[in-house]
Amino acid sequence: KFCNLKVCLQCSMCIHFLLSENNGDAMRKRLAPCSRHKPYCKPVKKTIIETTKAPIVPLPFSQAVLAGNTLYLSGQIGVDPVTLQLVPGGLVPETEQIFQNFIAVLEAAGGSLKDVVKVTAFLTDFAEYSAFNAVYMKYFPKDFPARSAAQVVAAPLGAQLEVDAIAIINKC
Repeated sequence: KFCNLKVCLQCSMCIHFLLSENNGDAMRKRLAPCSRHKPYCKPVKKTIIETTKAPIVPLPFSQAVLAGNTLYLSGQIGVDPVTLQLVPGGLVPETEQIFQNFIAVLEAAGGSLKDVVKVTAFLTDFAEYSAFNAVYMKYFPKDFPARSAAQVVAAPLGAQLEVDAIAIINKC
């Protein structure tokens, strides 16, 4: 075996590696990712996030799951965390409550609405889409997350919408 150099395809950094004399892949191995760019398998820690500041319902799902630094927020409807009842008044107060619940769960995970990268809204009536957008823009006034919206036949408890989200929580 002898020492040789290889060049990272990503950053052109030269790195040493041992190459056996009878290795037929010598040229292919000369161009390879360095340890910084080489894909590697690292176990991702999964943490269940739960807070009493958002509704805790007796159903088989978590308020959120933190996998690595990605937070997956379960779908929320406009349920008050104290009464566990749908807030009255229709889509606007339901939307307000949903985002207040999201804020509570995000804070429990060490994040905020600024960390949200994707939102999915399920509305029972697309005629309410502009009302949803008006409330949405209070919580996301700029640097909008990616978003999808769909009309559904029904939402739990007769709610007018359900919203889920994904956030990146960087704790460095």
